[in-house]
Amino acid sequence: MEAQTNPTAKSLNKPAYVIFIIAGIYFAISRDFSQAATFWGLALVFDPFDLTMPFSKRPFYQQAWLMAHLTVTIALFVMMILDK
Repeated sequence: MEAQTNPTAKSLNKPAYVIFIIAGIYFAISRDFSQAATFWGLALVFDPFDLTMPFSKRPFYQQAWLMAHLTVTIALFVMMILDK
């Protein structure tokens, strides 16, 4: 009997992550900080790295990237609040 293997489903996380980041950059340049913060925050939902690996066991560069991403998101949120 021949073993059947399921084809791996193509993950949409990386393309969605990139699209949300680009949209966030566009809104930040347009000085619409509420939309920029929203898109950058939602981009974190589409983690571009291995989803099965816990955050504490990821390589340093992945942890640093995600923490920098979170920092930018918080900065955009603060800019949204301070923008008059």
